[in-house]
Amino acid sequence: MIMRCKVLVLISIVGLFACKKEGNVGSPTVQIIAPTGKPVYKVFDTVVVKASVSDANSLKSVEIYIENSQNVPVTATADVTVTGKQMSFTYNYVINSIHLATGQYTLVVRASNGTNATYGYQAITINAAPTIRLGIYAITRNGGINVIKIDSVFNTSKIYTQPGDYSSSDISSYYQQLYVAADDSGNVSAVNMPLGGAQWGIGGIIGPAPCFTNIYSNGDAAYVSEYIGLIKYFSSQGVLSTTFKVVSGYYPIKTCVWDGYLFAEQKNIGALTRNLVLYYTGTATGFEQSALPGPVTAMYGMTSNQLFVFGNKDTGEAYLQLFDIPGNIFYSPTTLPSGQLLSVAQIDSATYLMGFNNGTIYKYTYIPNGAVPFITGISASHLQYDNVNKQVIASSGSSVYAYSYTSQLLLHSVNLSDSVLNVHVLYNK
Repeated sequence: MIMRCKVLVLISIVGLFACKKEGNVGSPTVQIIAPTGKPVYKVFDTVVVKASVSDANSLKSVEIYIENSQNVPVTATADVTVTGKQMSFTYNYVINSIHLATGQYTLVVRASNGTNATYGYQAITINAAPTIRLGIYAITRNGGINVIKIDSVFNTSKIYTQPGDYSSSDISSYYQQLYVAADDSGNVSAVNMPLGGAQWGIGGIIGPAPCFTNIYSNGDAAYVSEYIGLIKYFSSQGVLSTTFKVVSGYYPIKTCVWDGYLFAEQKNIGALTRNLVLYYTGTATGFEQSALPGPVTAMYGMTSNQLFVFGNKDTGEAYLQLFDIPGNIFYSPTTLPSGQLLSVAQIDSATYLMGFNNGTIYKYTYIPNGAVPFITGISASHLQYDNVNKQVIASSGSSVYAYSYTSQLLLHSVNLSDSVLNVHVLYNK
C-alpha cells in the first residue's frame, strides 16, 4: 500500500512538470524596420510599415494600428496575413480616421502566438485633416419634410424628403447625420449626410396631442423629447441608450447637455408654468429645477457652473438668463432689446448673435456686457455660425442668407419654394 502511494505521487509530480513545460510557449518577437526616426504624416496618408516578426512555435496573428498618448487605439486595426512562424512583411497602412487631432501618436505592430503577445512601437506625428464645410442644409415642408442642400455658391438641390409635419431638427458633423423630427404626423429620422437617405428612425404616434416636441444632437447622437413625458437618448446607430423621465404633469421641449448635466425645458400640460430641470447624464436621475419666465429659444454653456438661457417671457418680451448650477438660481446679466427673440447662434462661450422680429440681428457679449445691432434688414428666424468660413447663416421666410461675420456684408442669398423651418451647417468632421 505504501509503495502504491509513492508511485501515485511520482506520477503526479511528473504530470505537473509536463504541464508546466507544455504551457511555456514563450512570446513572439517584433522588429519594426520602417518607418524610423520622427516621421510626420497627415490624416489619410499611407504609412509604409515594414517589420519582421517571429515565434518559436507559431504565429497566430499580426496586427497594425495607431494609439494616442493614453495608449488607446484611435484607428482601425489592420490584420496582416500570417505566412509562417517567421516572416517579414510590408504593409500599406492608411491613417483612416478623419477625427484625429494634430499631435503625437504611436504606430503599433502586435504579434500573438495565441497565448502571449508582443508589441512593437514607433512614435509618429499626425497632422489633422482641415475642417471643410460640406454644405448648408435648409429644412422646408412642401408635400412632406424636405432637406435642401445649399452649396458654396448657393446653388440648391433636394437630397431628402419624408412624409409628415415638422417639429425640429439638428445635425452632427462628427457622425455625418441630420436628425429630423415630426410633430404629430410622422417619424424621427437620422438622415445619412451628405448624400441623403434615412439610416434609422423612430416611429411616431398619430393622435390629438403632439408626439415629438424636440430633437437635439450632442455626443454620440440625439436626444428626443416626447410629449408623453420622456427624453430618450439614441446612439448614432439608433440604439436607445438612456431614458429620462419628466416631472409628472409636464412634457419636455428644448434640451441641452453641459458639464455632465442634461438641461431640459419642461412645460406644464395645462398651464403656462415652465421649469428648467437638470439631470445627471450618466444616471438619468433628476438633480434640481428652477422656474422659467417663458418659452426657451436656445441654451448654451458658459462656464462649468453656468448656463445661458435665451427665450421670450409669457408677457412677450425677450429674456436672457444666466443659470448658476450650484446655487440653482437665475439672474439676468442684461436687458435685451425690445421685440420677440427668434433665434440664437453661439460664436464662443461669451459671445452670441440674436435674431429679433424687429429686423435686426444683435451681437451680445458678456464682457463688456450688452447687446448691440450687428446686421440689420433681416428678421432671422434661424441662425447658424460657420466658424470655418467666418460666416453668419440666416433664414427669413423662404430665403437663406450668408453674411461675412467680419464685415457684416451680405455674401450670398437664395430664395426657396417654401418657408425655411431651420438651417444647419455640415462639416466634414
